[in-house]
Amino acid sequence: MQTTKSVWVAVVAALVLALPTGAAAQAKFPSHPIRLLVPFAPGGGVDVVARIVGQKLGERIGQPILVESKPGAGGVIAVNELMRADPDGYTLLMTTSSHATLPALAKLPWHPSNDFSPIASIYIYMLVLSTNAANASNFRTFAEFLKYARANPGKISWGSSGIGGPQHLAGAQFAKVAGIDMVHVPYRGNNPMLQALLQNDIQLTFDTPTLVSPHIKEGRLIALAVTGAKRLDKLPDVPTVRETGLVDFTNEGQIFVLATKGTPEPVQSFLNKEFAAALATPEVHDRLTGLGLTVPETADNTVANLKKHIDNFAATYGKLIAEMGIKAE
Repeated sequence: MQTTKSVWVAVVAALVLALPTGAAAQAKFPSHPIRLLVPFAPGGGVDVVARIVGQKLGERIGQPILVESKPGAGGVIAVNELMRADPDGYTLLMTTSSHATLPALAKLPWHPSNDFSPIASIYIYMLVLSTNAANASNFRTFAEFLKYARANPGKISWGSSGIGGPQHLAGAQFAKVAGIDMVHVPYRGNNPMLQALLQNDIQLTFDTPTLVSPHIKEGRLIALAVTGAKRLDKLPDVPTVRETGLVDFTNEGQIFVLATKGTPEPVQSFLNKEFAAALATPEVHDRLTGLGLTVPETADNTVANLKKHIDNFAATYGKLIAEMGIKAE
């Protein structure tokens, strides 16, 4: 009897040891596909990058990354989808720095960093001030544009991809710093905005190098300036706005990934390292930089640095939103 009891104790002990602990269960992550939400329509800059990075990430971790477009409400629809998801790392959101200003725009009851689990930065972007080449008789350079805009208040129409989006905030900030009066025309997405510029329905946009560079190369658009702290490698002859004398103006943002609040730290850490590793591969790094985007250094791509960026962006542009009375559609 004692021998039988000892055998059963040994069997039970072995079974207990074989059961996965919380850490062991997390170590098995991921065991099935990961959803990557994008708050914009398919074909836009973020969607394109999500698929480039997602493919390489999926290869590295052995599970597919399923990119899902969830456009609408300035990004709120995608955010709500993320907040409803289980905090297990299997639902992620790739979004822009304008995520940080959504609560200021729409009085939403969540904090842009504290109510999510920041994962990793994907790229840093600046915007290009572009005009249709048909406007060359009025202005071909940034200095000529500024002179024209100041002499013709209300005659320049500029477009954005929607109220409160990156282009809108950049344009509003620029108009305020430059002291010029322009008419803002919001569109529902980047592609309609770009088509309006190509048709000269609007005379100016603040848009990503990814979308405007091909048209600049073809001569259909003219790049007047870029919004970053330094020139863009892809457009080395185009000055920064600061170089032209508006030293108080710089506009740079990030594309980054968030998970649901409460995602286990080991899962956050795993995803952070794998996203950074995917970005460092030549296939991804060279393709993104070729699009005019800046990939963060691996050592700088930390959860802490991402949270700091989100909080700083929220403070800076939340103040601008309040000052200019910008409200969500």
